[in-house]
Amino acid sequence: MEKIRKKTKINPLLITANLTGLLCLVCCIIIIVFLMNERGSSAKEAMADEQVATYTMAEVESMMEEAKIEGSEEAAKQVREEIKTAYTSGTGIVHELRLLFPNDIVFYSNGKYQFVPISDAVPSRTYDPAGLIQNTSGEMEYQQDGQTVSQKGIDLSRYQGDVDWSLVAADGVDYAMIRVGIRGYGTGEIVLDDTLDANMQGATSNGIEVGAYFFTQATSEAEAIEEANAVIEALAPYNVTYPIAIDVEDVNDSAARTANLTAKERTDYVIAFCETVEAAGYTPMIYGNLKSYCEMLEMERLNEYQKWFAFYDTYVYFPYEISMWQYTDSGVVNGIEGKVDLNISFPQQ
Repeated sequence: MEKIRKKTKINPLLITANLTGLLCLVCCIIIIVFLMNERGSSAKEAMADEQVATYTMAEVESMMEEAKIEGSEEAAKQVREEIKTAYTSGTGIVHELRLLFPNDIVFYSNGKYQFVPISDAVPSRTYDPAGLIQNTSGEMEYQQDGQTVSQKGIDLSRYQGDVDWSLVAADGVDYAMIRVGIRGYGTGEIVLDDTLDANMQGATSNGIEVGAYFFTQATSEAEAIEEANAVIEALAPYNVTYPIAIDVEDVNDSAARTANLTAKERTDYVIAFCETVEAAGYTPMIYGNLKSYCEMLEMERLNEYQKWFAFYDTYVYFPYEISMWQYTDSGVVNGIEGKVDLNISFPQQ
């Protein structure tokens, strides 16, 4: 199943020209209606004096040409202003393309702009985007009827060093997704995170619920099951109440052992991981970004699993249902030195 529609290189001038032509036509119609209304008013007055105004085909064509010229100039000006605004605000061409192609998921990958049609076979989001708000601390929340119904979460690994979990709890963190480990993208060796025990013990002893994640580099179903079993064994001593996620990301290295996997193969391995985790009594979850979900995986086959989506902004550019949103990698939380990923979880329907 081909997930990505192959396109030639997007030409912004062509997009502008097409948009300009459309706006010209709209402007033509508006101007003609206005002129005919004006002429119509005059015609009514003339009829009162027993005079009727009429227009030849040549006069109508002349009016249309005048309208096209005026409309073209105005449309071109408007397009230029929109593009200038997009670039000066830092959103650039990707933002413009997303506006122009609302039926596609647009993202930049492998040196190209990718256009992936939104699939009817994948459940649409059930949360209301208008409910996403940024609170006075600059953190994201999800509200319903004016009440915050999302939970504040972090995810972390050994890169955050020693954590004062009592301060983390006092800062309002409800849950933590803690890295169990990784499979090396070169060696293929499974390595557990050396802060796993400290983070699990610290979080749970301070009333913070915990989930976990594992960075996969599986190249077969057997390896995916091996990864899942390693996670299950490592988490056995702890009370894990949040999901266990398989982290699916592009290493961006041609030497990576997973570099040449197809979307079908990678999806097969993700399903094998999730089924193994679920059979052990945990809730499986898939972590990824736009590239992960739209290029590396076959999303139609993953509907039964919860999604943890990484997109760093104050809104979510994703049409599908998600359970958790990682909205920044530059969060600040008391008790953690340096930056940390911040997340919110959505109420489960």
